[in-house]
Amino acid sequence: MKKLILLILAAALFLPSGVIAADPQASPSAVKLDKAEAEAFAAQFFGQKEVKEQLAGALLVIVKDGQVLLNKGYGYADIAAKRPVDADKTRFRLASVSKLFTSAGIMQLAEAGKVDLDKDVQTYLPDLQIPNKTGVPLTLKHLMTHTTGFDNADSLGSDKAYMLKDYLKDMMPTVVRKPGETFRYDNFAFTLQGYIIEKVSGMSFQDYVGKNIFKPLGMDSSSFMFNDEVKQAIATPYDNNLEPVAQIPNVPDNSPQGGMFSTGTDMAKFMLAMLNGGQAGGERFLTEASVKAMERTSVTIHPDIPGIGYAFETNYPKDYNGYRVVEKGGDLSGFHSNLWLLPEQNTGMFLVLNSDKGNLRLPFFEQFMSRYFPKTDAGPAFVKPAPDKQQLLRFEGLYRHLRTPVLRYDITAVDGALIVRDVFGTHTLRQADDLLFYDEEGTPAGFKLNADGDIAYFSYNMTDSWAEKIPEPPVFSDVPVDHPYAKSIYYLVQLGAIPGGTDEFKPDKPVTRGQFLAQIMPMAGFQLSTQPSIFSDTKGSPYEAVIQTAVNYGIVQGLPGGVFGPDQPLTREQAATFIWRMVKISMNADPVKADLKISASPWASEGVQYIVGQRMFGPDVKATGGALDYRPKDPMLNKEAAVLIYKLVQKLF
Repeated sequence: MKKLILLILAAALFLPSGVIAADPQASPSAVKLDKAEAEAFAAQFFGQKEVKEQLAGALLVIVKDGQVLLNKGYGYADIAAKRPVDADKTRFRLASVSKLFTSAGIMQLAEAGKVDLDKDVQTYLPDLQIPNKTGVPLTLKHLMTHTTGFDNADSLGSDKAYMLKDYLKDMMPTVVRKPGETFRYDNFAFTLQGYIIEKVSGMSFQDYVGKNIFKPLGMDSSSFMFNDEVKQAIATPYDNNLEPVAQIPNVPDNSPQGGMFSTGTDMAKFMLAMLNGGQAGGERFLTEASVKAMERTSVTIHPDIPGIGYAFETNYPKDYNGYRVVEKGGDLSGFHSNLWLLPEQNTGMFLVLNSDKGNLRLPFFEQFMSRYFPKTDAGPAFVKPAPDKQQLLRFEGLYRHLRTPVLRYDITAVDGALIVRDVFGTHTLRQADDLLFYDEEGTPAGFKLNADGDIAYFSYNMTDSWAEKIPEPPVFSDVPVDHPYAKSIYYLVQLGAIPGGTDEFKPDKPVTRGQFLAQIMPMAGFQLSTQPSIFSDTKGSPYEAVIQTAVNYGIVQGLPGGVFGPDQPLTREQAATFIWRMVKISMNADPVKADLKISASPWASEGVQYIVGQRMFGPDVKATGGALDYRPKDPMLNKEAAVLIYKLVQKLF
């Protein structure tokens, strides 16, 4: 589990390590796509200098009009052994592209009348109880569209081997938002679908998919189990430096949310069947109505904004270059995949990579579309006359990402536009419709109202979740707005790191070790552990889960004697060490040197140097003769913890 660091954040920020130019062969008019052209295009794409520098191995499949135009491997399945990628034999992890097969299984059961997509899923789970605090039924449609309202939507990794039912029992989240109200990418929902398939069909999930999807499609080299046959044929995964990394196990063992293994040959068969209305030769695995239902956008914040179907998604403007594109992407350590379908053009593409270096999927898609399906629309039309600042004030505010709360949008209104600041920089949004805007590059952004007609949600360039508008926090009686730490404190209240709504904040009270971890772990996107605590003094503590999560990720190690001391005051050097380990493990941060008046303990020296060197402190740290007086062994006060976390967020996110 320690290797699975900030996967949510990594997926949200998975950016190319080099800029890849547009297709040099691109032209204003479409080029006819056939076998010879597909082969030439792929050779040109993988021949680009920037692509070759980022490539370990890749598998590319292109189908059109019922034919496989290309099914070919590029680079190496194993660099050291110089084993090339074989499109017929080399297995790749599909990661979340697996979700398409899980939801296809649900659709088959719906066709047979064995499940109702609008019925409470609890009906199909007599041996499992889903806690639901909303009073609104959770349905299969909610599971397939990532709108469950679960408080913990990401399936957790584990060092323990799990069968599906046991995993669900140990990891079951709670429905805390009204199902259907918001979109938040939801791995757990697809794990749960796999078990519903088991309960309704009377077969194991992997056996059901093998019999009812793989067999009729002739997908003889696909599996949801990491068995010996897969292990012998799977590509080696590589990290961002093209160094090999260990294969991660499926958790649970059949992983309906992301555990499928397949080849290019098999994925070609799946795409051809989907483009043929569910028909594969003499076999039909889905009705045409089911295929259309899966591909239809069921949930979107605005009709012109990318949205979600049943497992399918659209991560581009509604019509990319004027063409409807549905897709599914997948990301796991060492493997990154994407499947695109253009249903009206009977065209499909599948690309999978076996390294974390760069992100070749987006450049491939953009170059492919510019050559074969170039732009046909004129782009967005904006509201005229442009609204003034007063008309746009209702959109102003801080918006917190639902999946990774540390990510946020800060939106300010000016005459004629909204200014958005986020992890990617500063953007200008111009209005095209009542709740629809576009930035300088044509990326759409949308807002959603609540029942009272107020702005409640925002969707823009982080496609794995909407963001919720955060109300201005109430003022603490002991932290007036002109308090030197007020900005940090109230910002963290808005992000949910510090509880608001109390009379006092007690800024000069020492923060405890458990309390500090409770502030930083959930906000950074860590899903809380359900494992028993390794410390004797944290069992039953309100901080037990966050402390054990920090242990699992290597952020804390505890105190002598097998204890953690959750209620002990946190020292400033302990806080610095926690933060340093977090950024070092998850962000590969480099050490920083700083001139300190008082040295830290040897075990805390790097952490304190980093915090001070990055100036993550408030006005309590003074300079004396050029050296900074960080006072590493002093207790860290609530206000000092707030400014440390605030500056960490500002620097990294």
